[in-house]
Amino acid sequence: MIKFIIFLFLDVLAFSGILISTLPFLINNYGGDIFIITLAFGSFSFFQFFVSPFWGGLSDKFGRKPLLLMNCIAELIANIILALSGTILIIFISRLIAGLFKTNVSVGTAYIADITDEKNRAKGMGMFGVAFGLGFTIGPLVGGLIAGSNFTLDSLQNVAWFACFINLINLLYVFFFLDESLIEKKDYRISYSFEKFRSQINIVTNKNLLPFFFLIFCIHLTFSGMEGTIAIWGQETFVWGPKEIGFIMLLAGLTQILVQGVLLRVLLKYLNEIIIIRSGYISLILGFFIIPFSNLYLMPIAVILLCYGIGVSNPCLNSLISKNATPDSRGLAMGSAYSSQAAARFLGQPLAGLMFLYLGKNYHFYFDVIFLSLLALFYFFINLNRTKTL
Repeated sequence: MIKFIIFLFLDVLAFSGILISTLPFLINNYGGDIFIITLAFGSFSFFQFFVSPFWGGLSDKFGRKPLLLMNCIAELIANIILALSGTILIIFISRLIAGLFKTNVSVGTAYIADITDEKNRAKGMGMFGVAFGLGFTIGPLVGGLIAGSNFTLDSLQNVAWFACFINLINLLYVFFFLDESLIEKKDYRISYSFEKFRSQINIVTNKNLLPFFFLIFCIHLTFSGMEGTIAIWGQETFVWGPKEIGFIMLLAGLTQILVQGVLLRVLLKYLNEIIIIRSGYISLILGFFIIPFSNLYLMPIAVILLCYGIGVSNPCLNSLISKNATPDSRGLAMGSAYSSQAAARFLGQPLAGLMFLYLGKNYHFYFDVIFLSLLALFYFFINLNRTKTL
């Protein structure tokens, strides 16, 4: 288990350092506006939405390790291209490669399932989440410190070279130290992936599960918009650079680790999932409401509120999906939840970028407040109360 967790942490460390701390400023340096930045963010999720089932299925035939090695090689190539990039088009080619060949989630979750039994699987998936959380906490901070507050093109490219170094170490680590987890390989044809897409559509439209998938989609539609714009918003509002964004992401990451690792367990002893989800939505609404009026003292409060909201809502919604799905469709339902997140990020980030560009830097936060408030009013007080939740 620990060997895989090390791989995942290093992979996310390099990926998040590039994505959060460097990419917005690098694109902006080459003349790209906020919409181009958010489109680059969203394009990764777009490709992941389509290729994840394919890579997961292919790993059933050839094993997990070859697909994880491919992940490391593709990330290394993508980041070398990014470090050498001189135009926005080259940056998009880099993100295209990263999006098409990223397998850490689709194959990684299968790897965890291979090496754990049913009794320890939840613990294994929890470790998976911890590795992701730590990577997204430390990566942007390291990237931000390398780039600095008064960043230059050279310092931004240095972050990409740092990511290449981590990718190379990870590639060697997987090759020499990570064992193959799949004992019995299965037959696989591309048609299986198309069948899985059709099955996902059927399960998403199930009347007992649709409300939860829709709520997951709406959470990530709004939250991802904030993720895609926060770097340039901070630059225009507080004259922040990558270093300051790195510290904001450090606060966000530590908050999510505390919420999901400690607080959520306590809350679940006394409250059911629906009540906790309601508290999460209220926290998201308050966080989005505070951001447009933020100063240097209010901004950390907004970040904590947003991270509490996403930190409790997402796992509780996944729990309700698992409880409401039939035993034979539970795995497919959880995969569909991830697909819902990917679709929301692909739409939410460019949507926020368009509002930022044409209406003003704060208008997508106003949209988030109104949208989530109307959604909460309808679902929490009308729809969810009519839905089987346990």
